[in-house]
Amino acid sequence: MSTILLFALIGVGIGGFYGLLASGIVIGHKGSGLINLDQGALAMYPAYTYVTMRETGDIYFPWVDFIPGPIDIPYQLSLASSGVGKFPSFLAAMFMSVLLGIAVQTLVFGPLRNKPPISKIIGSLGALFYLTSVAFYQFGGKNRTVDGILPGGSWKNPFGLGGQLTYERISLVLIALVVGGALAAYYRFTQTGLATRAIEDSESGATLLGYSIKKIATTNWLLSTVITGFAGILALDLVSLSPNRYTLFVIPALGAALFGNLTSPWLATVGGVLLGVFQTAAAGLTLKTWWPEWIPSEGLRHAIPLLMIIIFQYTRGQKLPVRGSRFAEPQPTASTGKNLPWQIALIGAVVLWVLISGSPLTQGKLLTSIIAAILMMSSVIIIGYLGQLSLANLTFAGVAGYLSTRLAASGESYGFSPFILDGPGFPAPIAMLFGVAVAVIVGLLIAVPAIRIRGLQLAVVTLAGAVAANELLMANEPLMGKGARSNLSVPPPNWFGVDVTVDPSVSRDRGTLIIFCSIWLILIVLAVIGIRRGTIGRNFLAVRSNERAAAASGVDVSGMKLLGFGIGSAIAGIAGVLTAYQHTVLQITSWDALAGITNVTLLFLGGVAHLGGALLGSVISPGGLLSTTSSEGQILRNAGAGALMIAVAIFRPDGLVSLLTIVKERFSIGYNFAKKSLSHIISTSR
Repeated sequence: MSTILLFALIGVGIGGFYGLLASGIVIGHKGSGLINLDQGALAMYPAYTYVTMRETGDIYFPWVDFIPGPIDIPYQLSLASSGVGKFPSFLAAMFMSVLLGIAVQTLVFGPLRNKPPISKIIGSLGALFYLTSVAFYQFGGKNRTVDGILPGGSWKNPFGLGGQLTYERISLVLIALVVGGALAAYYRFTQTGLATRAIEDSESGATLLGYSIKKIATTNWLLSTVITGFAGILALDLVSLSPNRYTLFVIPALGAALFGNLTSPWLATVGGVLLGVFQTAAAGLTLKTWWPEWIPSEGLRHAIPLLMIIIFQYTRGQKLPVRGSRFAEPQPTASTGKNLPWQIALIGAVVLWVLISGSPLTQGKLLTSIIAAILMMSSVIIIGYLGQLSLANLTFAGVAGYLSTRLAASGESYGFSPFILDGPGFPAPIAMLFGVAVAVIVGLLIAVPAIRIRGLQLAVVTLAGAVAANELLMANEPLMGKGARSNLSVPPPNWFGVDVTVDPSVSRDRGTLIIFCSIWLILIVLAVIGIRRGTIGRNFLAVRSNERAAAASGVDVSGMKLLGFGIGSAIAGIAGVLTAYQHTVLQITSWDALAGITNVTLLFLGGVAHLGGALLGSVISPGGLLSTTSSEGQILRNAGAGALMIAVAIFRPDGLVSLLTIVKERFSIGYNFAKKSLSHIISTSR
C-alpha cells in the first residue's frame, strides 16, 4: 500500500502541469466559448523557445520560409553567440507566448466566433496541425531535455512512505495551485473578470452593457497562452520535449478542464492534480504480481483521462456551458453525388495510367492515396453527413489492421521480423471480416457518449479514445503478438487463390494490390452515395442539422448516431486492413492520434461532406500522389495545409472542392452571356 501512496504522491508534479494547461483551456473558453484542441501545442512552442535559447541563444518564430528562390523570410533570430542563462531564456519564452496569444485570437479564434461548430473544429485542428508541423521543421522530432527553472533536490522518505519526492514536483504543484487560486480571485473581483463572466452568461446582454466582446476575448486569450507557455516551461523538469508528446498533453488537460465545468480555473487545477495522482497510482498497481498482463501500464495511464472525460461529459454534458452567438452560419453542404460518373471515371483513368506507365514509387503513392480516400470516406459518413466530430477513425482502422494480422498469422515469422507471430491462421478474407467487425464494436463503444455529447466536446472524447485505444489495443503485445509495439509483420494475404501483395524483397510491382484496393474504393464510393441519396442519408442530415427537430419528425436520433458510427468504423476498418497489406509491416507510430488528425484535417481541407473532398484530400495526404519524397518538403506542406485549413474554416467551410462549383457557375454564366451575345449579333446582322 505504501508503494501505491508513494506513486500517487509523485504524480502531483505532472498533475500540476495538467492543472495549468486546464486553467488555460478554461480561460480561453470563458473568453471565446471555444474548446481549444491546440492547447498542448501552445505549451510546446514556448518550451522550445526556452530550450533553443539555453542551447544556442537563438529564438525561432512560428512561421517558415515558404517563398522559393533568393528572397528569404526570416524566422530565426540570433540573440547571442552561444546559449544564455535561464532568466533571459524564460523572458524569450514568455514573449513567444504573448505573440502566440495575439496570433491565435486575431487570425484564428476571433474570426471563428460566429461560425458553426464544424468550422471551429477545423480552425482549432488547423492551428494544431500548423504549429506541430512548424515545430517538426524547426526543431526536429527527437526528444529534447534541458534543465528547467524549478529548484533541484528531493525530499527523502516523504511521510514515511520511502523513496523520494523531488522538489521540482512539489514546486510545480504549488505553483499550479497558486495560479489557479489567483485566477479564481481575478474572475471574481476584477472588472475584466466580471465582464468575462457577463459575456459567458449572455453575449448580447454584455454588449448592451457596453462591453467589447473582442477586447475581452483578446485579453483572455493572452492570459490563456501566457499561462500555457509558462506551464510548458515548468514541465521541462519532468518530461522530455517533443512536438507529438507535448501536443497530446491536451487530452488530460481537457479532462481536468471538464472537472472545472469549463468555468472554474481553480477546480480545473484541482482536477489536473487529481488526474496526475490517479495516473501514477495506477502505474504503481501494474507493478503488482497479480495485475493482468493484458492491461499494460501505458494503456491504463492513457485510459484514465478518457474515463474522466466520458464520466463528466456523460453525466454533466447537458450542464456544460454552451456559448451561443449572435449569428450562426449554416453547416457545410453535403453533395448528392451528381458528379459520381465523372469521379469514378477519373479514379479509373488515374489507376490505369499509373499501372501502365507509373514507376514503383508512383504506384506506392497511388496506393497511399486510394487507402487514404477510403479512410476519409468513413469521416464523410460520421462527420460530413451525421455531423459528429470524430477524431478516432484512424484508430478504428488500426484495430482492424492489427487484429486481422494476428488472426491471419499461423505461428511463423514473416518478412524480416525476428518475432514468431502466433495465430489461428485464418484465410485473409475471414481475418479481414473479424478485424472489421471488432473495429465496428470499438466504433460503437466510442459512439455511446455521442448519444448525449456533440460538437467540440465529442471531438475531445474521440481524441482521448484514440490515444487510449492505441495503447490498450494496438500496442498491446499480449493481445496483438510480439512486435506490436515496434514492428509487426503482416502474413502475405491470399484472396481466393490470388496473392494480393508481392514480397518487397523480390519485386516492387504492386499492380495486383492497386487493382484490389481500387475495387474496394469504388464499392465504398457507391455505398456512400447510396446512403446519401436514401432515407438513412436524409436522417443523418436531419440529425446533423437539428437533433430536436429530427426527433420531433420521428427520426431515432440515438439509433442514427450508432448506425453512422457503425458504418464509418466498418469503412475505416477496411482501410486499416488494406494499409496492412500495403506496408507489410505495421508500426505503432503510424497509428497515433496525430496521424488520425492529419487524415481528418486533409478531408476538411478538401470538403468534409463531399466525395470530391475526400479524393482531393487523399492526393495531398503524406505519401500520396502529390506528396514529396523529401521529409522536409512534406513537413512544409503540412504547415501550409494547416494554415490553409484555418482560411477554409473562416471563408470556405465547404472546403476547397466548393471552389469547383464557383468555377462551374462562372463558366455557365460566361457561356450563356456569350451565347446570347452571339445570337444578338446574328439577329442584328440579318
